[in-house]
Amino acid sequence: MKYLMGIDEGTTGCKACIFDENGRMISIAYREYGSYYPQPGWVEQNIDEMRESVFAASREAIKSAIRKGIRREDIVAVSHSNVGITFVLLDEDEKQIRNRTIGWQDLRCVDLYPSLLKSIDTEKYWNISGMMFGSYNNATAVWLQKYEPANWSKVKHLCSHQDYFLRQYGADGYYIDEGSTNFLGMAKKENGDWDDYLLSVYNIDKSILPTVVHTPGTIVGEVNERSSSLLGLAIGTKVCTGNVDTNSAVLGAGATDPGTEVLIMGTGGVSILITDKILMDPNKRLTLRSNPSFNNYMYYIMSNTGASSFRWFRNEMCSMEVATAQLMHIDPYDMITTIAQNSNAGANGVTALTCFQGSHTRIKNENARGAFFGVNLGTTKADLAQAILEGICFEMKDILKMQEDLIGKVNNIRMCGGVGKSPYWCQMFADIFERPIELTEVPEVGCLGAAMCAGIGAGIYKDAFDAVDKCVHIKEIFTPNHDNQEIYRKAFDKWFEYLKITNQEIYK
Repeated sequence: MKYLMGIDEGTTGCKACIFDENGRMISIAYREYGSYYPQPGWVEQNIDEMRESVFAASREAIKSAIRKGIRREDIVAVSHSNVGITFVLLDEDEKQIRNRTIGWQDLRCVDLYPSLLKSIDTEKYWNISGMMFGSYNNATAVWLQKYEPANWSKVKHLCSHQDYFLRQYGADGYYIDEGSTNFLGMAKKENGDWDDYLLSVYNIDKSILPTVVHTPGTIVGEVNERSSSLLGLAIGTKVCTGNVDTNSAVLGAGATDPGTEVLIMGTGGVSILITDKILMDPNKRLTLRSNPSFNNYMYYIMSNTGASSFRWFRNEMCSMEVATAQLMHIDPYDMITTIAQNSNAGANGVTALTCFQGSHTRIKNENARGAFFGVNLGTTKADLAQAILEGICFEMKDILKMQEDLIGKVNNIRMCGGVGKSPYWCQMFADIFERPIELTEVPEVGCLGAAMCAGIGAGIYKDAFDAVDKCVHIKEIFTPNHDNQEIYRKAFDKWFEYLKITNQEIYK
Protein backbone atom coordinates (compact mmCIF):
# COMPACT_ATOMS: atom_id res chain seq x y z
CA MET A 1 0.00 0.00 0.00
CA LYS A 2 1.25 3.47 -0.93
CA TYR A 3 0.30 6.62 0.98
CA LEU A 4 -0.18 10.26 0.05
CA MET A 5 0.12 13.55 1.88
CA GLY A 6 -2.25 16.44 1.31
CA ILE A 7 -1.60 19.81 2.97
CA ASP A 8 -4.38 22.39 3.18
CA GLU A 9 -3.02 25.84 4.05
CA GLY A 10 -6.00 28.03 4.90
CA THR A 11 -6.60 31.47 6.34
CA THR A 12 -6.91 30.64 10.03
CA GLY A 13 -4.89 27.45 10.13
CA CYS A 14 -3.40 24.55 8.21
CA LYS A 15 -4.00 20.81 8.16
CA ALA A 16 -1.71 18.01 7.02
CA CYS A 17 -3.23 14.61 6.35
CA ILE A 18 -1.94 11.21 5.32
CA PHE A 19 -4.28 9.08 3.18
CA ASP A 20 -4.08 5.60 1.75
CA GLU A 21 -4.82 4.85 -1.90
CA ASN A 22 -8.55 4.53 -1.20
CA GLY A 23 -8.88 7.94 0.40
CA ARG A 24 -8.95 6.62 3.97
CA MET A 25 -7.45 9.17 6.33
CA ILE A 26 -4.61 7.68 8.36
CA SER A 27 -3.55 10.74 10.34
CA ILE A 28 -4.20 14.46 10.63
CA ALA A 29 -2.48 17.38 12.32
CA TYR A 30 -3.65 20.96 12.64
CA ARG A 31 -1.98 24.23 13.49
CA GLU A 32 -3.77 27.55 13.94
CA TYR A 33 -2.23 30.92 13.16
CA GLY A 34 -3.48 34.43 13.49
CA SER A 35 -4.26 37.51 11.46
CA TYR A 36 -3.21 41.08 12.16
CA TYR A 37 -5.38 44.17 11.81
CA PRO A 38 -3.08 47.22 11.68
CA GLN A 39 -5.91 49.53 10.56
CA PRO A 40 -9.70 49.18 10.28
CA GLY A 41 -10.47 47.00 7.27
CA TRP A 42 -6.85 45.84 6.90
CA VAL A 43 -5.99 42.15 7.32
CA GLU A 44 -2.43 40.83 7.25
CA GLN A 45 -0.76 37.51 8.00
CA ASN A 46 2.79 36.52 8.77
CA ILE A 47 4.07 34.13 6.10
CA ASP A 48 6.82 32.88 8.44
CA GLU A 49 4.20 31.81 11.00
CA MET A 50 2.14 30.13 8.29
CA ARG A 51 5.15 28.30 6.83
CA GLU A 52 6.38 27.05 10.21
CA SER A 53 2.86 25.89 11.05
CA VAL A 54 2.68 23.94 7.78
CA PHE A 55 6.01 22.27 8.54
CA ALA A 56 4.99 21.44 12.11
CA ALA A 57 1.64 19.99 11.02
CA SER A 58 3.37 17.89 8.38
CA ARG A 59 5.88 16.45 10.86
CA GLU A 60 3.16 15.68 13.38
CA ALA A 61 0.94 13.93 10.81
CA ILE A 62 3.87 11.80 9.67
CA LYS A 63 4.85 10.86 13.23
CA SER A 64 1.26 9.83 13.91
CA ALA A 65 1.21 7.70 10.74
CA ILE A 66 4.51 6.05 11.70
CA ARG A 67 3.07 5.13 15.11
CA LYS A 68 0.36 3.28 13.18
CA GLY A 69 2.96 1.19 11.37
CA ILE A 70 3.38 3.18 8.17
CA ARG A 71 6.90 3.69 6.87
CA ARG A 72 7.97 7.21 5.94
CA GLU A 73 9.21 5.90 2.55
CA ASP A 74 5.70 4.63 1.71
CA ILE A 75 4.39 8.23 1.58
CA VAL A 76 5.22 8.62 -2.10
CA ALA A 77 3.95 12.11 -2.97
CA VAL A 78 2.79 15.40 -1.50
CA SER A 79 0.63 18.19 -2.88
CA HIS A 80 -0.77 21.47 -1.64
CA SER A 81 -4.11 23.23 -1.30
CA ASN A 82 -3.67 26.94 -0.72
CA VAL A 83 -5.48 30.10 0.23
CA GLY A 84 -5.94 32.42 -2.75
CA ILE A 85 -5.60 36.09 -3.72
CA THR A 86 -2.51 36.76 -1.64
CA PHE A 87 1.06 37.48 -2.73
CA VAL A 88 4.42 36.54 -1.29
CA LEU A 89 7.13 38.95 -2.43
CA LEU A 90 10.62 37.52 -3.01
CA ASP A 91 13.84 39.20 -4.14
CA GLU A 92 16.45 37.88 -6.58
CA ASP A 93 17.89 35.64 -3.83
CA GLU A 94 14.42 34.21 -3.11
CA LYS A 95 14.32 36.01 0.24
CA GLN A 96 11.11 37.50 1.56
CA ILE A 97 10.77 41.24 1.08
CA ARG A 98 7.68 41.63 3.22
CA ASN A 99 7.07 39.08 5.97
CA ARG A 100 3.42 39.97 6.25
CA THR A 101 1.16 39.16 3.35
CA ILE A 102 -1.92 41.27 2.64
CA GLY A 103 -4.81 38.91 3.31
CA TRP A 104 -7.66 38.22 0.92
CA GLN A 105 -10.14 39.79 3.38
CA ASP A 106 -8.17 43.06 3.35
CA LEU A 107 -10.04 46.13 2.08
CA ARG A 108 -7.21 48.66 1.66
CA CYS A 109 -7.47 48.50 -2.14
CA VAL A 110 -11.01 49.88 -2.15
CA ASP A 111 -9.77 53.48 -2.09
CA LEU A 112 -7.79 52.85 -5.29
CA TYR A 113 -10.72 51.64 -7.35
CA PRO A 114 -12.23 55.01 -8.39
CA SER A 115 -8.98 56.21 -9.97
CA LEU A 116 -8.13 52.80 -11.47
CA LEU A 117 -11.55 52.47 -13.08
CA LYS A 118 -10.89 55.58 -15.15
CA SER A 119 -8.21 53.75 -17.11
CA ILE A 120 -9.73 50.26 -17.26
CA ASP A 121 -12.05 48.84 -19.89
CA THR A 122 -14.26 47.02 -17.39
CA GLU A 123 -16.18 45.09 -20.07
CA LYS A 124 -12.94 43.81 -21.57
CA TYR A 125 -11.67 42.93 -18.10
CA TRP A 126 -14.90 41.08 -17.35
CA ASN A 127 -14.94 39.14 -20.61
CA ILE A 128 -11.32 38.02 -20.31
CA SER A 129 -11.08 37.25 -16.61
CA GLY A 130 -14.66 36.16 -15.85
CA MET A 131 -14.83 38.48 -12.87
CA MET A 132 -15.71 42.09 -12.24
CA PHE A 133 -12.78 44.36 -11.46
CA GLY A 134 -12.67 44.83 -7.70
CA SER A 135 -14.48 41.54 -6.99
CA TYR A 136 -11.69 40.70 -4.58
CA ASN A 137 -8.63 42.63 -3.44
CA ASN A 138 -6.83 41.93 -6.72
CA ALA A 139 -5.33 45.41 -6.74
CA THR A 140 -2.92 44.53 -3.92
CA ALA A 141 -0.01 44.76 -6.37
CA VAL A 142 -1.07 48.27 -7.37
CA TRP A 143 -1.34 49.28 -3.72
CA LEU A 144 2.18 47.98 -3.08
CA GLN A 145 3.53 49.84 -6.10
CA LYS A 146 1.97 53.08 -4.89
CA TYR A 147 2.58 52.92 -1.14
CA GLU A 148 5.61 50.64 -0.81
CA PRO A 149 7.69 51.40 -3.92
CA ALA A 150 10.98 50.48 -2.20
CA ASN A 151 9.66 47.00 -1.48
CA TRP A 152 8.14 46.63 -4.92
CA SER A 153 11.38 47.58 -6.68
CA LYS A 154 13.05 44.49 -5.18
CA VAL A 155 10.41 41.98 -6.37
CA LYS A 156 11.81 39.27 -8.66
CA HIS A 157 9.26 36.58 -7.81
CA LEU A 158 5.61 37.48 -7.26
CA CYS A 159 4.30 34.27 -5.73
CA SER A 160 0.92 32.88 -4.97
CA HIS A 161 0.82 30.56 -1.97
CA GLN A 162 0.75 27.55 -4.33
CA ASP A 163 4.10 28.19 -5.98
CA TYR A 164 5.65 29.57 -2.79
CA PHE A 165 4.91 26.45 -0.76
CA LEU A 166 5.70 23.99 -3.56
CA ARG A 167 9.11 25.64 -3.78
CA GLN A 168 9.51 25.15 -0.02
CA TYR A 169 8.72 21.46 -0.47
CA GLY A 170 11.37 20.97 -3.16
CA ALA A 171 9.91 22.13 -6.50
CA ASP A 172 12.62 23.00 -9.03
CA GLY A 173 10.99 26.36 -9.83
CA TYR A 174 7.82 28.36 -9.29
CA TYR A 175 4.63 26.69 -10.57
CA ILE A 176 1.07 27.90 -10.14
CA ASP A 177 -2.28 26.18 -10.74
CA GLU A 178 -5.11 27.57 -12.88
CA GLY A 179 -7.35 28.24 -9.89
CA SER A 180 -4.78 30.49 -8.24
CA THR A 181 -4.18 32.49 -11.45
CA ASN A 182 -7.94 32.97 -11.85
CA PHE A 183 -8.18 34.39 -8.35
CA LEU A 184 -5.40 36.91 -8.96
CA GLY A 185 -7.44 38.51 -11.76
CA MET A 186 -4.60 38.36 -14.27
CA ALA A 187 -5.56 35.26 -16.24
CA LYS A 188 -8.00 34.06 -18.89
CA LYS A 189 -11.15 32.51 -17.46
CA GLU A 190 -11.08 29.52 -19.86
CA ASN A 191 -7.64 28.15 -19.00
CA GLY A 192 -5.89 30.26 -16.36
CA ASP A 193 -3.14 31.50 -18.68
CA TRP A 194 -1.67 34.92 -17.94
CA ASP A 195 -3.24 37.61 -20.12
CA ASP A 196 -1.28 40.64 -21.37
CA TYR A 197 -4.16 43.09 -21.01
CA LEU A 198 -4.98 41.99 -17.47
CA LEU A 199 -1.31 42.19 -16.52
CA SER A 200 -1.21 45.75 -17.85
CA VAL A 201 -4.12 46.66 -15.54
CA TYR A 202 -1.90 45.82 -12.57
CA ASN A 203 1.36 46.96 -14.17
CA ILE A 204 2.83 43.47 -13.76
CA ASP A 205 5.74 42.13 -15.82
CA LYS A 206 5.18 38.47 -16.71
CA SER A 207 8.82 37.69 -15.95
CA ILE A 208 8.19 37.86 -12.19
CA LEU A 209 5.24 35.46 -12.30
CA PRO A 210 5.27 31.67 -11.88
CA THR A 211 4.75 29.15 -14.66
CA VAL A 212 1.10 28.13 -15.11
CA VAL A 213 0.50 24.37 -14.85
CA HIS A 214 -2.78 23.17 -16.32
CA THR A 215 -2.90 19.59 -15.03
CA PRO A 216 -3.32 19.11 -11.27
CA GLY A 217 -0.88 16.50 -10.07
CA THR A 218 2.00 17.48 -12.34
CA ILE A 219 5.35 16.51 -10.79
CA VAL A 220 7.47 19.63 -10.31
CA GLY A 221 10.25 18.33 -8.08
CA GLU A 222 11.19 16.08 -5.21
CA VAL A 223 11.64 16.55 -1.48
CA ASN A 224 15.30 17.39 -0.92
CA GLU A 225 17.49 17.16 2.15
CA ARG A 226 16.47 20.58 3.49
CA SER A 227 12.72 20.14 2.95
CA SER A 228 12.89 16.58 4.30
CA SER A 229 14.13 17.87 7.65
CA LEU A 230 11.40 20.51 7.73
CA LEU A 231 8.45 18.44 6.49
CA GLY A 232 9.41 15.03 7.85
CA LEU A 233 8.96 13.41 4.43
CA ALA A 234 11.55 11.09 2.94
CA ILE A 235 14.07 12.50 0.49
CA GLY A 236 12.85 11.83 -3.05
CA THR A 237 9.11 12.10 -2.26
CA LYS A 238 7.37 13.50 -5.36
CA VAL A 239 6.23 17.13 -5.14
CA CYS A 240 3.10 17.65 -7.27
CA THR A 241 1.05 20.69 -8.19
CA GLY A 242 -2.23 21.02 -6.37
CA ASN A 243 -5.03 23.58 -6.48
CA VAL A 244 -6.22 26.73 -4.85
CA ASP A 245 -8.36 25.74 -1.86
CA THR A 246 -11.70 26.03 -3.66
CA ASN A 247 -10.65 23.84 -6.58
CA SER A 248 -9.05 21.39 -4.19
CA ALA A 249 -12.29 21.14 -2.23
CA VAL A 250 -14.27 20.55 -5.43
CA LEU A 251 -11.94 17.65 -6.22
CA GLY A 252 -12.01 16.30 -2.66
CA ALA A 253 -15.81 16.55 -2.59
CA GLY A 254 -16.04 14.58 -5.83
CA ALA A 255 -18.06 17.28 -7.59
CA THR A 256 -17.60 15.93 -11.10
CA ASP A 257 -21.02 16.60 -12.58
CA PRO A 258 -22.69 19.83 -13.78
CA GLY A 259 -25.45 20.92 -11.43
CA THR A 260 -23.49 19.98 -8.31
CA GLU A 261 -23.11 22.72 -5.72
CA VAL A 262 -20.16 22.73 -3.34
CA LEU A 263 -20.44 24.85 -0.19
CA ILE A 264 -17.12 25.48 1.51
CA MET A 265 -17.84 26.97 4.90
CA GLY A 266 -14.49 27.99 6.33
CA THR A 267 -13.11 31.45 7.04
CA GLY A 268 -15.15 32.68 4.11
CA GLY A 269 -18.34 31.19 2.75
CA VAL A 270 -17.70 29.87 -0.75
CA SER A 271 -20.37 28.67 -3.15
CA ILE A 272 -19.31 26.82 -6.30
CA LEU A 273 -21.71 25.54 -8.95
CA ILE A 274 -20.22 23.08 -11.45
CA THR A 275 -21.31 23.69 -15.04
CA ASP A 276 -20.48 22.76 -18.61
CA LYS A 277 -21.82 26.10 -19.87
CA ILE A 278 -20.02 29.37 -20.42
CA LEU A 279 -22.60 31.99 -19.48
CA MET A 280 -21.65 35.43 -18.25
CA ASP A 281 -23.70 36.81 -15.37
CA PRO A 282 -25.40 40.00 -16.63
CA ASN A 283 -25.16 41.41 -13.10
CA LYS A 284 -21.41 40.67 -13.00
CA ARG A 285 -21.63 39.04 -9.59
CA LEU A 286 -20.95 35.38 -10.35
CA THR A 287 -17.41 34.81 -11.52
CA LEU A 288 -16.68 32.14 -14.11
CA ARG A 289 -13.49 30.13 -13.95
CA SER A 290 -11.99 26.93 -15.25
CA ASN A 291 -12.19 23.64 -13.37
CA PRO A 292 -9.14 21.80 -14.73
CA SER A 293 -9.62 18.63 -12.69
CA PHE A 294 -12.77 17.75 -14.63
CA ASN A 295 -12.40 19.86 -17.80
CA ASN A 296 -15.51 21.92 -17.10
CA TYR A 297 -16.24 25.22 -15.37
CA MET A 298 -17.41 26.64 -12.08
CA TYR A 299 -19.54 29.62 -11.14
CA TYR A 300 -18.00 31.03 -8.02
CA ILE A 301 -19.06 33.58 -5.45
CA MET A 302 -18.21 34.00 -1.81
CA SER A 303 -19.14 35.71 1.39
CA ASN A 304 -16.09 37.54 2.68
CA THR A 305 -16.48 36.37 6.26
CA GLY A 306 -18.64 33.23 6.32
CA ALA A 307 -17.82 31.12 9.34
CA SER A 308 -15.15 33.58 10.50
CA SER A 309 -18.02 35.69 11.86
CA PHE A 310 -18.84 32.70 14.08
CA ARG A 311 -15.18 32.62 15.07
CA TRP A 312 -15.50 36.32 16.03
CA PHE A 313 -18.52 35.43 18.17
CA ARG A 314 -16.50 32.65 19.83
CA ASN A 315 -13.50 34.88 20.54
CA GLU A 316 -15.29 38.05 21.62
CA MET A 317 -18.54 36.86 23.22
CA CYS A 318 -17.82 33.38 24.54
CA SER A 319 -14.62 33.51 26.59
CA MET A 320 -16.22 31.49 29.39
CA GLU A 321 -17.33 28.78 26.95
CA VAL A 322 -13.86 28.64 25.39
CA ALA A 323 -12.21 28.24 28.81
CA THR A 324 -14.71 25.57 29.85
CA ALA A 325 -14.20 23.70 26.57
CA GLN A 326 -10.45 23.66 27.12
CA LEU A 327 -10.91 22.13 30.57
CA MET A 328 -13.29 19.52 29.15
CA HIS A 329 -11.10 18.86 26.09
CA ILE A 330 -13.94 19.53 23.68
CA ASP A 331 -14.36 21.89 20.74
CA PRO A 332 -15.70 25.27 21.93
CA TYR A 333 -17.77 25.52 18.75
CA ASP A 334 -19.63 22.38 19.80
CA MET A 335 -20.42 24.02 23.12
CA ILE A 336 -21.67 27.19 21.45
CA THR A 337 -23.89 25.34 18.97
CA THR A 338 -25.29 23.38 21.92
CA ILE A 339 -26.13 26.69 23.57
CA ALA A 340 -27.78 27.87 20.33
CA GLN A 341 -30.13 24.90 20.50
CA ASN A 342 -31.75 26.55 23.54
CA SER A 343 -33.11 29.16 21.15
CA ASN A 344 -35.58 28.45 18.34
CA ALA A 345 -35.69 28.60 14.56
CA GLY A 346 -35.79 32.31 13.78
CA ALA A 347 -33.66 33.09 16.87
CA ASN A 348 -36.69 34.45 18.75
CA GLY A 349 -36.79 37.49 16.50
CA VAL A 350 -33.06 38.32 16.47
CA THR A 351 -31.45 38.85 13.06
CA ALA A 352 -27.69 38.93 12.48
CA LEU A 353 -25.96 40.49 9.49
CA THR A 354 -22.64 38.65 9.30
CA CYS A 355 -21.06 40.83 6.59
CA PHE A 356 -18.22 41.87 8.93
CA GLN A 357 -15.82 42.61 6.04
CA GLY A 358 -18.27 43.83 3.41
CA SER A 359 -21.34 42.35 1.72
CA HIS A 360 -20.67 40.09 -1.25
CA THR A 361 -24.09 38.55 -1.81
CA ARG A 362 -26.86 39.95 -4.03
CA ILE A 363 -26.03 43.31 -2.47
CA LYS A 364 -22.35 44.13 -2.93
CA ASN A 365 -20.89 46.77 -0.65
CA GLU A 366 -17.30 46.66 0.56
CA ASN A 367 -18.18 49.05 3.38
CA ALA A 368 -20.99 46.94 4.84
CA ARG A 369 -20.49 45.73 8.40
CA GLY A 370 -22.09 43.26 10.77
CA ALA A 371 -25.02 43.99 13.07
CA PHE A 372 -27.64 42.43 15.33
CA PHE A 373 -31.29 43.52 14.99
CA GLY A 374 -34.26 42.78 17.20
CA VAL A 375 -32.33 42.49 20.45
CA ASN A 376 -34.40 43.15 23.57
CA LEU A 377 -34.10 42.61 27.30
CA GLY A 378 -35.34 39.07 26.92
CA THR A 379 -32.70 38.16 24.33
CA THR A 380 -30.32 35.43 25.47
CA LYS A 381 -26.84 34.37 24.40
CA ALA A 382 -28.53 31.35 22.83
CA ASP A 383 -30.56 33.70 20.60
CA LEU A 384 -27.42 35.59 19.56
CA ALA A 385 -25.60 32.35 18.75
CA GLN A 386 -28.59 31.05 16.80
CA ALA A 387 -28.85 34.36 14.92
CA ILE A 388 -25.17 34.23 13.92
CA LEU A 389 -25.56 30.70 12.58
CA GLU A 390 -28.74 31.63 10.73
CA GLY A 391 -27.21 34.83 9.33
CA ILE A 392 -24.38 32.85 7.74
CA CYS A 393 -26.92 30.42 6.26
CA PHE A 394 -29.00 33.30 4.90
CA GLU A 395 -25.96 34.80 3.16
CA MET A 396 -25.28 31.49 1.46
CA LYS A 397 -28.94 31.01 0.52
CA ASP A 398 -28.94 34.42 -1.15
CA ILE A 399 -25.85 33.39 -3.12
CA LEU A 400 -27.47 30.10 -4.13
CA LYS A 401 -30.51 31.99 -5.41
CA MET A 402 -28.22 34.14 -7.58
CA GLN A 403 -26.64 31.04 -9.11
CA GLU A 404 -29.96 29.38 -9.80
CA ASP A 405 -31.28 32.55 -11.45
CA LEU A 406 -28.46 32.24 -14.00
CA ILE A 407 -27.96 28.48 -14.44
CA GLY A 408 -31.14 26.81 -13.20
CA LYS A 409 -31.91 24.52 -10.31
CA VAL A 410 -29.02 22.97 -8.43
CA ASN A 411 -29.20 19.16 -8.43
CA ASN A 412 -27.33 18.40 -5.23
CA ILE A 413 -25.37 20.25 -2.55
CA ARG A 414 -22.22 19.01 -0.82
CA MET A 415 -21.03 20.70 2.35
CA CYS A 416 -17.33 21.14 3.13
CA GLY A 417 -15.39 22.90 5.83
CA GLY A 418 -15.82 23.16 9.58
CA VAL A 419 -19.60 23.38 9.40
CA GLY A 420 -19.65 19.72 8.39
CA LYS A 421 -18.55 18.81 11.92
CA SER A 422 -21.76 20.21 13.39
CA PRO A 423 -24.90 18.12 12.73
CA TYR A 424 -27.00 20.95 14.17
CA TRP A 425 -25.63 23.51 11.72
CA CYS A 426 -25.83 21.11 8.77
CA GLN A 427 -29.49 20.50 9.57
CA MET A 428 -30.03 24.27 9.73
CA PHE A 429 -28.54 24.64 6.24
CA ALA A 430 -30.87 21.90 4.94
CA ASP A 431 -33.88 23.57 6.56
CA ILE A 432 -33.03 27.05 5.27
CA PHE A 433 -32.01 25.89 1.78
CA GLU A 434 -35.07 23.57 1.66
CA ARG A 435 -33.06 20.78 0.05
CA PRO A 436 -30.79 17.94 1.16
CA ILE A 437 -27.21 18.62 2.25
CA GLU A 438 -24.65 15.89 1.56
CA LEU A 439 -21.54 15.23 3.63
CA THR A 440 -18.61 13.24 2.32
CA GLU A 441 -16.97 10.54 4.40
CA VAL A 442 -13.75 12.55 4.64
CA PRO A 443 -14.57 16.04 5.96
CA GLU A 444 -11.08 17.39 5.22
CA VAL A 445 -11.78 17.76 1.51
CA GLY A 446 -9.02 20.33 0.95
CA CYS A 447 -6.41 17.88 2.22
CA LEU A 448 -8.03 15.00 0.35
CA GLY A 449 -8.12 17.00 -2.89
CA ALA A 450 -4.42 17.78 -2.49
CA ALA A 451 -3.64 14.12 -1.74
CA MET A 452 -5.60 13.08 -4.83
CA CYS A 453 -3.42 15.43 -6.89
CA ALA A 454 -0.35 13.81 -5.32
CA GLY A 455 -1.78 10.40 -6.26
CA ILE A 456 -2.28 11.47 -9.87
CA GLY A 457 1.34 12.62 -9.99
CA ALA A 458 2.55 9.38 -8.41
CA GLY A 459 0.60 7.30 -10.95
CA ILE A 460 -1.75 5.79 -8.37
CA TYR A 461 -4.77 7.32 -10.16
CA LYS A 462 -5.19 7.64 -13.93
CA ASP A 463 -6.86 11.03 -13.61
CA ALA A 464 -9.16 13.07 -11.35
CA PHE A 465 -12.22 10.98 -12.24
CA ASP A 466 -10.40 7.80 -11.24
CA ALA A 467 -9.31 9.45 -7.99
CA VAL A 468 -12.91 10.42 -7.18
CA ASP A 469 -14.15 6.88 -7.87
CA LYS A 470 -11.63 5.45 -5.41
CA CYS A 471 -11.58 8.15 -2.71
CA VAL A 472 -14.90 10.01 -2.41
CA HIS A 473 -17.94 8.53 -0.67
CA ILE A 474 -21.12 10.15 0.71
CA LYS A 475 -21.39 9.58 4.46
CA GLU A 476 -24.57 11.35 5.46
CA ILE A 477 -27.46 13.32 4.00
CA PHE A 478 -29.40 15.93 5.99
CA THR A 479 -32.96 16.31 4.70
CA PRO A 480 -35.06 19.44 5.35
CA ASN A 481 -37.34 19.59 8.35
CA HIS A 482 -40.49 21.03 6.83
CA ASP A 483 -41.78 22.12 10.26
CA ASN A 484 -39.20 24.94 10.15
CA GLN A 485 -39.76 25.88 6.51
CA GLU A 486 -42.16 28.80 6.92
CA ILE A 487 -40.29 30.17 9.96
CA TYR A 488 -37.03 30.29 8.06
CA ARG A 489 -38.64 31.77 4.94
CA LYS A 490 -39.94 34.68 7.00
CA ALA A 491 -36.63 35.03 8.85
CA PHE A 492 -34.76 35.11 5.54
CA ASP A 493 -37.06 37.80 4.14
CA LYS A 494 -36.50 39.87 7.28
CA TRP A 495 -32.73 39.35 7.00
CA PHE A 496 -32.79 40.58 3.42
CA GLU A 497 -34.86 43.65 4.35
CA TYR A 498 -32.33 44.58 7.05
CA LEU A 499 -29.54 44.09 4.50
CA LYS A 500 -31.28 46.45 2.08
CA ILE A 501 -31.95 49.06 4.77
CA THR A 502 -28.33 49.15 5.89
CA ASN A 503 -27.11 49.41 2.27
CA GLN A 504 -29.67 51.84 0.85
CA GLU A 505 -27.14 53.91 -1.02
CA ILE A 506 -26.09 51.01 -3.22
CA TYR A 507 -29.25 48.87 -3.38
CA LYS A 508 -31.16 48.96 -6.65
